[in-house]
Amino acid sequence: MEETIIRTKRLAAFAIIIGILLYLSKFLRAYFVNNDYVLFILGFLPNFGLAFSIPFIYVSNRVRQRKPIRHFGISCVVTLLLMALNEIRDGYQTGRVFDMLDIYASVTGSVLAYLVFRWTFRQTST
Repeated sequence: MEETIIRTKRLAAFAIIIGILLYLSKFLRAYFVNNDYVLFILGFLPNFGLAFSIPFIYVSNRVRQRKPIRHFGISCVVTLLLMALNEIRDGYQTGRVFDMLDIYASVTGSVLAYLVFRWTFRQTST
């Protein structure tokens, strides 16, 4: 049991750090204004990173409180819903742009978070 808690803490910390680093990649855009390929990737990478890491913040909080981790899938769906609403809101704000690729990146990040979480705990139970 204690090994599972340690593994869960490590997974959550790793996922949160990776997500934050991917999010921070948005600050690199100014250095690649002449490279369309890199700008394309840096355009959706922050959404992917946040959608991947936010469900693991839920995991980290549950582990810290020593409560069982339930409803991880729901946390992924809620994350995806909030990120999609944020992207839709961007379409109505001055200086912001709605980008469907950001929504695709959010979907991909949430799905990957779910798969990583399930795969990790499948490995522990076998």
